[in-house]
Amino acid sequence: MKRYFIVILLVLVLFLVAFLQLALVNSAPYFFSRINLILLVLILALFFFDFKKVILGALALGLLIDIFSFRLFGCYTLSLFLVVILADFLLANWFTNHSAYSFLALTFFATLFYNLELYNFFYLSNFLSEQHFFLGQANFWRGLGLELFWSLGIIFLFFWLMNLTTTRLKPIFLDKR
Repeated sequence: MKRYFIVILLVLVLFLVAFLQLALVNSAPYFFSRINLILLVLILALFFFDFKKVILGALALGLLIDIFSFRLFGCYTLSLFLVVILADFLLANWFTNHSAYSFLALTFFATLFYNLELYNFFYLSNFLSEQHFFLGQANFWRGLGLELFWSLGIIFLFFWLMNLTTTRLKPIFLDKR
């Protein structure tokens, strides 16, 4: 019974994250609309859950976004799937300790890879149109910079708050006064 309750709770959390991203964050002004709650939740989930649960969460969240997106179906699902695989690889091989710098570095690389992969899928799905390559557009770089700013700031704030409440994470680069 407890196992079913946990599964139902995780599904509700996934729906809540998708709802917050699609209904609230994406409709905010441009500066705030670059917050990627889904990617942040998946990165944080890698630190607290096993890989199978995070992959299933990435597929479920990607599917939810794809359902409500007007882009080619599967772009978000595949991008989130690949990002979680890359983030787990980085977490297992390079960022083995759960410290502030590993949180921030993993967030940086995951956000960068997610945006490059997603916009590459968008570009390839519209290759017959007269769309310019996304790396040459200032709007892509401005959006990526804002998303990195928000992601790193939120992860740092989350790590700082978690450091105050738990000993699970190592407080490298954060002084506890």
